[in-house]
Amino acid sequence: MSTPHVIAASAPPPLVPVASNDALWLQDSGTNLMLIQAVYIIDRITAEDLRGIFKERVLDLDGGRRYPRFELKVVRRRGRYYWQKDPEFSLDRHILPAPESGIHTREALEDYVGRMADRPLPEDRPRWQLLVLEDFTETTSVIFARVHHCMGDGVALIPVIFSLMDEIELGKGRPSPDHAKTAKALSRWATMVKAPLAGPLILARKMLWRPDRSAAHGPKLSGTKRVAWTDPVDFEVVREIKNRFRATVNDVLMACVAGAFSRYLEETDGGTVSQIRLSMPVNVRSPHETPRMENKFAAVLLELPVGIRDVRQRLHEVKRRMDALKRSVEPIATYGIAYVMLKALPLKLSGKIIDFLANKCTAVVTNVPGPPHDLYIGGRKLHNLIFWVPQRADIGIGISILSFAGTVRVGIYTDVELIPEPTRLAKAFEDEFSALHARALEEAETAAG
Repeated sequence: MSTPHVIAASAPPPLVPVASNDALWLQDSGTNLMLIQAVYIIDRITAEDLRGIFKERVLDLDGGRRYPRFELKVVRRRGRYYWQKDPEFSLDRHILPAPESGIHTREALEDYVGRMADRPLPEDRPRWQLLVLEDFTETTSVIFARVHHCMGDGVALIPVIFSLMDEIELGKGRPSPDHAKTAKALSRWATMVKAPLAGPLILARKMLWRPDRSAAHGPKLSGTKRVAWTDPVDFEVVREIKNRFRATVNDVLMACVAGAFSRYLEETDGGTVSQIRLSMPVNVRSPHETPRMENKFAAVLLELPVGIRDVRQRLHEVKRRMDALKRSVEPIATYGIAYVMLKALPLKLSGKIIDFLANKCTAVVTNVPGPPHDLYIGGRKLHNLIFWVPQRADIGIGISILSFAGTVRVGIYTDVELIPEPTRLAKAFEDEFSALHARALEEAETAAG
């Protein structure tokens, strides 16, 4: 009598706990999904071609060890989150033709991205997706990227983005002199010593802040989203302005954000708001740390002046506040506060405290510097790149600033209950930038005499 042949069931892939700083973002709500979204407008490409490029330059990089998270899905067991290798992983399930057609204009693309913004990613696979609109125009295609925030923050995802690009070498640049490295190291150690002492005071002060109240923050969110973006802004003009007013590039761009809100709220609230708070992600990795796919940033709250009418005065006040923030220990202290809460408290409770603080803000604003030259994907030129940052809790506005190839682009992401037409805020940014440039030219002519 023969013994029956028994096929042993293969063991499921092992579970790896999701770190608390990543699991914090697995708290999507009905009104805010934690999705980082981006649009690439490039020379014609197919989903099949993009799969080949992605496999070679991302999945297979360093033998698959560089970005393994793209093949890991999130599972929940007994109230905790874990990473687990997806046994059914296939690029065909993540890089695919967009499910809609007939999108051939900027307006139609904005509408499409806005409609997709409240659609969650499938939870039975790794939480990312690249949708390809192959026939956006006669000569260009659109890659629409959707990545869940649990996979990593902007600093972690930037190397992935540029890994797709032709002949982009990251991390290369002119080395700092030894004394500069030493000074930075000493400054960082001083900050690390002061931060634990300042942390409780910073937390107490923020807990006592009253939430912003205006047409841009306060009304209950609808969950219906809209997106827009500005026309490209010449980076050399940004440099002209910052040199004229002895500011930084970031000062100029943040002053334009302040001016955009000032102009918009002047029309909607009659100029009754003097300042608003922004939540600004600040990278807290050490200068020599190679970014891994994770979330490692502090959400710093910045009070932005919007009640100053003169564009020059507004820029100088923004610069003053930005300089004070740079000198402070607040970014490291804020990160430390969040880290301790996430370690010491249940995830749901720590998330509620973080949401309580976030709800004091009107918007999330992030500024990402990219390479100054043209970019290509598989020999195809990248004509435009815009991204949109997600918001937590009851924040319904996100502003994402990106510079590359000699231009600056600003993405606007809004809930329709707050700003039903984000193009108005985009136009207000452009108007503020033009006014600031005109003022710089005027003062240059006066100085020349």
